[in-house]
Amino acid sequence: MKKTIILNLLLLLLLQSCKSKTDQTATTPPPLPEVTVIDPKIGGIQEFMELNGQVVYLNRTEITAPISGYIQAVKRKIGDYVNKNDVLFIIQSKESKALQGSDITDIPKIGLISVLSSASGYISVLNTPDTGGFVSEGSPLATVVKNDDLLIQVNAPFEYINLLKNKKNVQVILSDDKILTASFYKMIPQVDPVSQTQQVYFKLSQRTTLPENLNVIIKTAKDVKNNAQIVPKEAVLTNETQDEFWIMRVLSDSIAVKIPVTKGIEDNDKIEIISPKFDLNDRIILTGAYGLPDSTKVIIK
Repeated sequence: MKKTIILNLLLLLLLQSCKSKTDQTATTPPPLPEVTVIDPKIGGIQEFMELNGQVVYLNRTEITAPISGYIQAVKRKIGDYVNKNDVLFIIQSKESKALQGSDITDIPKIGLISVLSSASGYISVLNTPDTGGFVSEGSPLATVVKNDDLLIQVNAPFEYINLLKNKKNVQVILSDDKILTASFYKMIPQVDPVSQTQQVYFKLSQRTTLPENLNVIIKTAKDVKNNAQIVPKEAVLTNETQDEFWIMRVLSDSIAVKIPVTKGIEDNDKIEIISPKFDLNDRIILTGAYGLPDSTKVIIK
């Protein structure tokens, strides 16, 4: 009997202890979320647009065989720079070739024709890289392109044409992240019927050797605002469909309220806020606002 009473007392004490801990846990409030805040600024912001481009050479000179004969010598390789009137090939005529091995020694020398470059530039195509082959009169032997006529071709949507026309100091971003500058050169007055794009050409500011057909990116300012209300991109929140935007503003040092905003232009790290207009002393949450419901108590770090 005594043992039963003691066991019941111990059980009662254990239950009371658990209840006390549960009540204490239930009454302990969760820690307030910590946030960092910034003030809105008034300043300049630029929105950029990027378009795909390609290196092209507009001026091409095709070197052709002046006679039918056999390639006896190839004096240049693809990619070599040549000057006008440099010897590119030596062709031996069929008659000269036929007389080789005969007793006549002067005829083969007379039948050797030097093919000269008719322009200065780089050899972009070498149709006959080896000797011994037969070519017909008028056959293409090589193509020389002028480095001065290196251009960047952009197939731009028609709505961007006025933004690109007469544009200077456009950035040309290469695949190795090197950045060059270029200026508007000309455009073709014709729109592709399917893509509704127009060919626009830019000329590099400095003479540079680039391979033809190299893909590049053209980057230029699309819109510029000088006295815009701007905040960091991290401060602007959005929904999953990205059709609603808001910021969290801290009131009375502790209450974070949701403020819907209308976005303007943006760059890599800033966004223009068109409305509402904030006071420059307003505190807007920079970090820690994600997932916060409206009117949440917070702690400012």
